[in-house]
Amino acid sequence: MSQDSYFTPWRLGLFGVGLTIGIVLALTPFRPAEEFPATGAVAERDIVANEAITFVSETRTAESREAARASVEPQYEFNPDVRPAQLEALGRYLEAVALEREARNAPVVTEDESTTAADESEDAREPAPVPGSRIAQRDEAFLIAVSDALFNSIRRLSPALLEELLREELFEADLDGVRLTLHDRVDPALSLNETSLISSLVAAYLRPTMVESASLTQATQDRAASAAPDVSRTVAEGELIIAAGETVDPAAAEVLAVLTPRSDGIELASLGAIAIVAAIASASFAVFLKIWRPVQAAGDRRLLLLALLVLLSILAARLWFELVLPDGLDESLDLMLPLAAGPVLVAALLSTGLGVATGVLISVLAGLAAIVLPEYASAPDGASALRPLAYFLASSLGGVIVASRAQALAQYGLAGLAAGLAGFLAGAALWLLDADRVNNDLGWLALASLVTAALVSVITIGAFSLLGALFGITTPMRLLELAQLQRPLLRRLQEEAPGTFHHSLLVATLSERAAALIGADPLLVRVGAYYHDIGKLHRPAMFIENQEGTNPHDELEPRESAQIIMSHVTGGDDLARRDRLPPRIRDFILQHHGSRRVAFFYRKAAMSDPRIDPQDFTYPGPPPQSRETAIVMLADSCEAVVRASGEHEAERIGLLVDGVFDERLRERQLDHCDLTLNELRVISGSFKQTLTGVHHQRIAYPPAGEDELRPNPRQ
Repeated sequence: MSQDSYFTPWRLGLFGVGLTIGIVLALTPFRPAEEFPATGAVAERDIVANEAITFVSETRTAESREAARASVEPQYEFNPDVRPAQLEALGRYLEAVALEREARNAPVVTEDESTTAADESEDAREPAPVPGSRIAQRDEAFLIAVSDALFNSIRRLSPALLEELLREELFEADLDGVRLTLHDRVDPALSLNETSLISSLVAAYLRPTMVESASLTQATQDRAASAAPDVSRTVAEGELIIAAGETVDPAAAEVLAVLTPRSDGIELASLGAIAIVAAIASASFAVFLKIWRPVQAAGDRRLLLLALLVLLSILAARLWFELVLPDGLDESLDLMLPLAAGPVLVAALLSTGLGVATGVLISVLAGLAAIVLPEYASAPDGASALRPLAYFLASSLGGVIVASRAQALAQYGLAGLAAGLAGFLAGAALWLLDADRVNNDLGWLALASLVTAALVSVITIGAFSLLGALFGITTPMRLLELAQLQRPLLRRLQEEAPGTFHHSLLVATLSERAAALIGADPLLVRVGAYYHDIGKLHRPAMFIENQEGTNPHDELEPRESAQIIMSHVTGGDDLARRDRLPPRIRDFILQHHGSRRVAFFYRKAAMSDPRIDPQDFTYPGPPPQSRETAIVMLADSCEAVVRASGEHEAERIGLLVDGVFDERLRERQLDHCDLTLNELRVISGSFKQTLTGVHHQRIAYPPAGEDELRPNPRQ
């Protein structure tokens, strides 16, 4: 099947739909919902806020309310029990003093004599303190010594003043000040000593009337705490909530309680973006295949290979990003991924153009995988956000360019080095654009490039032959192996059919040069030409180039001879299958005669029976389906015609070649091979030049003389 008939709309549509579904599945994170550690547990990894959030902080609100509670001063209330208790105590004391006065029969002194009596009492014996005394001993002695009139006055005025004061709101801190002003509160008509004595008595029994109230204080504190507003806390996107190895405290726990788990599915908007990009990417790739119709991709297994390499690369990118981001961003861990291996393998197994297209597709989708991942999307900004896409695209293109020129398996290691170098240059360019760049980042980028180079080389070399065998792709390494003339099948051809072997070498020479001139695959053409006539090994003597003496066809009917001649196509395919030759080499065997007739025997049969059936003399075909098999068909015919003609003149050889080309065009044998008229002109010119060189005229040497045949005396 030609690439024209293979890349049909329905096949490409099916491929595009399948690729779209695969991309969506590969890019969509299917991870279990993340569970944050509980209070008191130890965090196993750094937990970073994946979004900016503002919430009412219970811990900070509690701290604020506790501070408001602590700021409340102790609350006091008036104690009505203080006044009667103190008046009662003062009354008891004065009563005790009165009893003491009676017991001592103290002389009655007048007010004028009070000072003298007091002085004399000091010279007398020191009396024992009256029970319940709170005043100084000197004042008590004076109180005992005063006259009854004065004592009765003091006994009347002191409780009255004390009662008056205890009706006021007195705090502990106010007592000293009140005691200092007691003299001002005593009737000014009284003497100084009497005023002092009353002041001493009242001061001794003065107590605070305002006492601290636990219930009132508690109520006030509760009101203050209730009035304190809620405290909000803002967590910035990317802020570290808790580091790995730390214990989750209440402050961190409340942030985790309102934080959306990173792995809790995927947002509908992100899923929609993935679906749209996947559809666009798949449609673009399908359109590329439709427009360019690469023959290297014309096969279900090859399309499957392309799809698998794309999807596996994208899936690997998404899984790797989930593992290393965002913690590994500074160390360029996100770039230590050999995504260039996919495009390099496509270029090595199929074609450079497909490798470039695959590299662009994988790079764009890998960049999308990083963007839709919350862990990454919240970390970089500006040019840094494009770093994965730029790095993977540059490394893919660098690897593909070098891989397209590889001629040995070991040379694919150079493709890995090119991928790493190109990725480093792209990353360095973005590093220079970063205003906040750090020199250490360049070192990590270099390490990522080395890892990329090593992994791409290892994967490409390791998977090259395996994928080629699994998907039926004839690799250049396999072709070089088949091109060895010491292979058993070619060795048999050389020994059992030397004329055919020589003819195959000439066809290979013609075809390889022409293929190189038009951009076809010269190695494939050369190997195909080596094997195109191996079917003649079944009966080599039935073909003119291997005959010596009589021609066995002279004894056969034309139809029988034609069947023998045509059998070398099917017989060659059988030999190729037994020798496990790749399908692309077997195509040369089946297509090098196309659906032409065995003209010599058909015309011979038609001379005796004009009603002969042409199908009995027609090769099974099919006509050439690629440029390479068409070149070998033309080279096979041109070499045979020129050799049979015996011509040596360049002009005559050119006419013979033109005749073959014209005949194949009129027979429509070249309708399915994508050769243009300009390419046919180039191929024709190449054939003419090569055949003229092969069939050049030689100088006829005269016979050697007798003297030339004698031994040289010097020998």
